[in-house]
Amino acid sequence: MSESKPARPPQVAIAGWLVVAGSVIVVLMAFSRVADLRSLETKEAIEAYLASPPGDSLGLTVSGAQTILRIASMVAAACAATTAILGWQVLQRSKGARLALSLLAAPLFVTGFVGGGFASAVVTAAIVMLWFQPARDWFDGITRAAPERPAPRSWPPEPSATSTPGSTGSPAGHSPLLDLPPPSGPPLYAAPYAAGSTRSTADRPVPVVWACAIVWASTAVVFLMFSAVLVELLVAPETLREEMRRQNPDLTMSDSDLTRLLVVVSVVLVVWSAVAAVLTLLVWRRVAWAALALSVSAALACLALVPIVAGIATVVLLQRPDSRAWLSAPRRRL
Repeated sequence: MSESKPARPPQVAIAGWLVVAGSVIVVLMAFSRVADLRSLETKEAIEAYLASPPGDSLGLTVSGAQTILRIASMVAAACAATTAILGWQVLQRSKGARLALSLLAAPLFVTGFVGGGFASAVVTAAIVMLWFQPARDWFDGITRAAPERPAPRSWPPEPSATSTPGSTGSPAGHSPLLDLPPPSGPPLYAAPYAAGSTRSTADRPVPVVWACAIVWASTAVVFLMFSAVLVELLVAPETLREEMRRQNPDLTMSDSDLTRLLVVVSVVLVVWSAVAAVLTLLVWRRVAWAALALSVSAALACLALVPIVAGIATVVLLQRPDSRAWLSAPRRRL
């Protein structure tokens, strides 16, 4: 190891820009939420929530609920404005900014969800990425030396300087290895990422890093969203059914059928997002079959409209030539 200033890893750049962009979105959504609090639609939604479980047990009035939402939205906006600045400082390799981001992650996550948006979850996931390797080494100013490669073998081999006449039954200066046929097959070391080469998992191509970041961010949003739906189905299914019937007046399903449908869809998407996150971790560790499985999952997500842009980007990034070559090369642990 050496104490030189290493180059910024791609995952740090991705996480930093996700923090900046996601924080800006949280700020905009928070101010939009505050502006809509006085609207008739928002008042009716609050009244419907407070009139049914679990809202009826809170003992809040409509004005009290509006005040809480306004405070939560303003706290989310303040936290997001701060994290946007700190995200830029993180890109400049500030350990203090990373620590401050970690302290703001929890209040931003909670108040961001109260404000009705999921961008805070993306920012929180990006902050967590800053504590993984190689980000930790980069913030600590550590450069890990790559393992040394042995010198390429040459043919024919040079005769040993210590060989003596008669030691192997060969004339002086002649090695019996010279009589062997030359080796066949590809050279021991070919071009980077070529078949037969060995690359460590730290040499991830940028498209692979981007694909993993996109999948982790999108799966976190889907997992949290439909986990919240499952919780609401357990606590107050009537409220959710009424909301769905209000948004879809032509819905003719019975309450029991609608509840079963919501449970099945939510469970499938929660499990699917968890499996996709695990596959992404395997891709990060350079497991070739996981990349294929993740590409299939992303393609199916496009067909299911969940979420289309992230699915298309994942498939394109994982199928780039440099990504496929890196995944197919034999693994070598550092």
